[in-house]
Amino acid sequence: MKSKKIFAIGAVALSLLLGACSSSTDEAAESTATEEVAPFPTEDLTLNISWWGEQEAPGAQKWLEESIALYTKEHPNVTIKHVLQTTDGLIPSFEAAAAAQSGPDIQYFWGGIYSQQPGWDGHIAPISDYLSEDELSHYINAKVESGFQGKTWTAPWYVNPSFPLLVRKDILADNGLSVPTNWDELMNICDKLSAKKITTLAGGVKDGWFGGWIYSILGAQSVQSQADVINAVVGTTKFTDPEHASWWTKLEESKNRKCWNDDINSLELYQAQQQFVEGKAAMTITAGPDAPNFVKKAGGDEKVTIMAMPAWSDGPLAGKMGTTSQTLGITKWSKYPQVAADFIKFTHTDERLNAWYAATGSMPADDRFDISQVQSASTKALFESALDGAPYLENFIPAQLDADAVFKNVQLVLKGTVSAADAAADMQAVMERLRKSDRKLVDNFTA
Repeated sequence: MKSKKIFAIGAVALSLLLGACSSSTDEAAESTATEEVAPFPTEDLTLNISWWGEQEAPGAQKWLEESIALYTKEHPNVTIKHVLQTTDGLIPSFEAAAAAQSGPDIQYFWGGIYSQQPGWDGHIAPISDYLSEDELSHYINAKVESGFQGKTWTAPWYVNPSFPLLVRKDILADNGLSVPTNWDELMNICDKLSAKKITTLAGGVKDGWFGGWIYSILGAQSVQSQADVINAVVGTTKFTDPEHASWWTKLEESKNRKCWNDDINSLELYQAQQQFVEGKAAMTITAGPDAPNFVKKAGGDEKVTIMAMPAWSDGPLAGKMGTTSQTLGITKWSKYPQVAADFIKFTHTDERLNAWYAATGSMPADDRFDISQVQSASTKALFESALDGAPYLENFIPAQLDADAVFKNVQLVLKGTVSAADAAADMQAVMERLRKSDRKLVDNFTA
C-alpha cells in the first residue's frame, strides 16, 4: 500500500509533460552517467539504507538481506546496513536526515511527487548521473514518475499496480452472478447482493488513504491523461468540469446502490480487506504488490480473479489499472554514490529480479523480468496490466489537495452527508486556496 503521511509539498516535477519539452538529444546529454568513469573504491566503506516496503510486499526484507549478503561477498570492502521504517516514520526520518545532511546513502521513496520533491529540495542526486541511459530504460515508470528535464531522480524498485479489484468468483457464483465487465453490471451485482445482506465491495476510509485510491481508479476514467489533472491544478480547467467531477457522481451512485459495507467510515483500510478474505464480501481493492497474497488467502485462482475497476466511461484510461513504482534514491550527502548506484544496479540483475518475485510474489520494476515464469493466471494478468498501466493520478496532484479535498469528501459522500456536486465544488475551492497561498507550487506545476 502506498500509505502516505501527509506533508507540505511545494513543488512537483512531472516528467511525462516535461519530457515533451526536452529533446531526446538534451536528455542524452544531461543523463551522463559516470558509472564507468570513477574507479570502484578499494577502501573499507559502509552504506546505509533507509527503506519501507515489507508492509505491502511481505518477503522484501528477506530479499534485501540476501541481496546485501551476495553483494558484499563480491565486494568484501563494502558493508551495508539497513533500517526498515514504519509507514508514518518514513518521511519524518528522511526529513530529519536531510536537515542534518547526514544519514542513509540509499533512501526509499514512494513514486510520483514523493520521489520528485527530494530532488527539487536538493536532497538526492539524480540516479541518472551514475547509471546509464540504457540501464535506466529498463526500469518501469522511471521516466514517467522520476524524470525531470533530462534527469532521472530515483530508480524504480518494484511495481505497485494501482489498484486492482479482487473478485470472489465463488461468492458471485453462489448467488447466480458472474464477474462484471462494466460499471452497470457492477451496480447490478450491488443491487442483488445488498438485497441478500451481502457486501459487494469491502472498504475502509477511516484513515483516509482509501479515498486517494478511489479517486485514482474512478477519476482516471474520464480524463485523457495526467496532463488534464495538471491543467486543473494550475487553473486552466476546473475540478468542477465534467472530466474531473463525473467520478464523484459514480462514487455517489455506488453508495446509493449499497455497494459498500455499512461500516466503511468506521474501518481502516486493511480491516475492511479482511472481510473479503473471510468470505464476508464479494470484492475488495488492495495494493498491487499484496494482491497475490490476498488471492492465496481467499482460496487461489479457482475462487478469485484480479481485474481493473469496471469501466463507467469510454475514456482511454477506463478499464486500466494505474501503475506506479516504489523507488530508491541516492542521498546528496552520500560519500559513495557510485557504490550506492552499483548496488541498486546489482538488484536489477536477472537473478535478483527472479529472487524478488520468489520472495514476495510481486513484480520487480524492470522490463527484463520474465513474466512467463509466473504460474498464477491472476498474478500474470496483474503483472501484464502494469506494463500497460494508466498513470496513477494521485501522484500528480498536491498532497494537501489529496488530504483536504479527496480524502475528506470521499468519506462524506460515502456517509451521505454531501452530494457529488458538493464534493467537486469543494475540491475546486481547496485548489483555488492552494493556488493563492503557494505560488511556488503553481509555478512548478505550470513548468
